[in-house]
Amino acid sequence: MCSTGSAAGREWSASKESGRRLFVAALVSTLVAALIPSCRSGDERERRETQAPTRDINLVKDEHTKELMSLPGVVGVYVGALDDGRACIGVMVARKTKELEQKIPGVLEGYPVRIDETGAIKPMR
Repeated sequence: MCSTGSAAGREWSASKESGRRLFVAALVSTLVAALIPSCRSGDERERRETQAPTRDINLVKDEHTKELMSLPGVVGVYVGALDDGRACIGVMVARKTKELEQKIPGVLEGYPVRIDETGAIKPMR
């Protein structure tokens, strides 16, 4: 009879262990599912940054100028070149801040975006 009792105890213990494993598996699955969207947004950003330009840079600049100029601190948008000679869209800001760097995209339609701190720009008299 003791063996039957211990078998039942082992069965209960195994059932309890199985329940723990199921709980841990469900918890891990939930965490992975929660993290997948952030991985996708990183993949999306990487895809945009490596996307080859399909339109003329001047058209891209013109289409995004109003949106960029609406950001507080942005004082101008231009077509320029990076140090390596690649064409870029330049965004001139009065003061370069982390907040502005986060709001201004790193790439627009395949063209890299460069942020230049120029200070306030005022018309000449």
